[in-house]
Amino acid sequence: IFSLLKREDEKYITEHSFDNPRFVEDLSREVVLFLQEDDRIDWYRIEVISQESIHNHEAYACIEKE
Repeated sequence: IFSLLKREDEKYITEHSFDNPRFVEDLSREVVLFLQEDDRIDWYRIEVISQESIHNHEAYACIEKE
């Protein structure tokens, strides 16, 4: 999704991310709570990857409901 953003939208997302930082596992759990509110959704797989710029690793979280 981010590769399709216009420059001003990318600026907003970047600034908003700094104002509201989250761990990948917390973000994935928040998405699950959002999806559980919709009875039409009976399957999902959520993968969150944080490409670290400071550390020499990536943070990864995955939650799946079958």
